[in-house]
Amino acid sequence: MDFSKGIVAGDDSFKGQKWTILGQPYRPLHLTPSSLLMHAEFGPGSFVPTHVHETQDEILHILEGVMEFELEGRTINAGAGDTVSLPMGIAHALYNRSDALARALVVVSPTGRMYDYMIAISGLSDPAEVVRLGAEHEIQFV
Repeated sequence: MDFSKGIVAGDDSFKGQKWTILGQPYRPLHLTPSSLLMHAEFGPGSFVPTHVHETQDEILHILEGVMEFELEGRTINAGAGDTVSLPMGIAHALYNRSDALARALVVVSPTGRMYDYMIAISGLSDPAEVVRLGAEHEIQFV
């Protein structure tokens, strides 16, 4: 997709666009070559396994609920209003270990192939395929 001039949520390009990634909904809100902003919902017990973005920083701002992050052997707990930075090149994992829904704004910068990856994996139910496609889109699962 050509997003060289940017796309925002009010733009018809995003109208009704929603991705389901292994059962969890994501919605794109902003897209330029330098950043991708998404709204994400993490159901109780959901997680994103350990992975590395070699070329991108990932930042989550928690809107609701509680999330747990593993980063460089540390466990970070974050609740509503907290922001967690996951630097490029460092393996990390995300968990909602609570019994309640967690919502977050997720920023990936620079965008790289992340937007295309989200489209490619939306609706897939096979984690192995999600991992395989990650390798093709600059994301390595550990």
